[in-house]
Amino acid sequence: MRTIRDVEIKYAGKLDKLDLDLIVAHVIKKSREFVLAHPEHKIPKFKIENLKFKIARRRRGEPLAYILGHKEFFGLAFKVTKDTLIPRPETELLVELALQETRNKKRKTTIIDVGTGSGNIIISLAKNLKEKNNYIAIDISKDALKIARQNAKLNSVVDKIKFVHRSLLEKIKDMNDSIIIANLPYLDADWKNLLKSSESAGLKYEPSTALYGGDADGLGLYRLMAKQIKSMQPKNVVIFCEIGHLQMSGMKKIFSFAKKIEFKKDLAGKWRICKIKS
Repeated sequence: MRTIRDVEIKYAGKLDKLDLDLIVAHVIKKSREFVLAHPEHKIPKFKIENLKFKIARRRRGEPLAYILGHKEFFGLAFKVTKDTLIPRPETELLVELALQETRNKKRKTTIIDVGTGSGNIIISLAKNLKEKNNYIAIDISKDALKIARQNAKLNSVVDKIKFVHRSLLEKIKDMNDSIIIANLPYLDADWKNLLKSSESAGLKYEPSTALYGGDADGLGLYRLMAKQIKSMQPKNVVIFCEIGHLQMSGMKKIFSFAKKIEFKKDLAGKWRICKIKS
């Protein structure tokens, strides 16, 4: 097994063709286009073992993003490690709605990303909004914040975002006229609230603290965040939350103090986003 063609022959039917192409491209430091156009290309012997190792990881079900070390989201590249949840294509709806809401305000706005993880949400917003807004990225994990900072630098917005280590909205003194985005863990222990996605099969490889929200219904962290918001009694706040498709009634109870609450479906027709006006 020395050429790209040899690799393709060996693993035909054993691994998805796209995954195989991307792993080969990653190992030989070329583009997928190069891999497709040059099947005769010889892979250096010292890279063969690395290639076999990464292919074996993928065949065991490990997410491709962890193997490659990056994931595309909203047209941008993000570094991912096992300290962060892998950005989902479905979460792009959260960004789209927040972008629309921010642009409708037509004035400087404070945008708070609660549980920022890899920073994919706040970075996508900072990259796509030309207005001079205040951007705050919050996470309880120092390791996740480190990755988020690296991603902000990678996407040339590190100077626009303030990274904060704390629990949800703890000690945020002024939330008036802000937009809060929260893609908090919402799975219950039985995964009843799991919205199937292209990455669901590899959930066992992702940090459990980024998946399970606490309480029997998985909404424990949203309850805590709602309690923090209610105690502050902020004015003119819009909150966007990603949820599981069985959690509408739960979110209505949690945010019963809000002026308005509505839900949005994703492209698959599943309830995905909860929009709250406080």
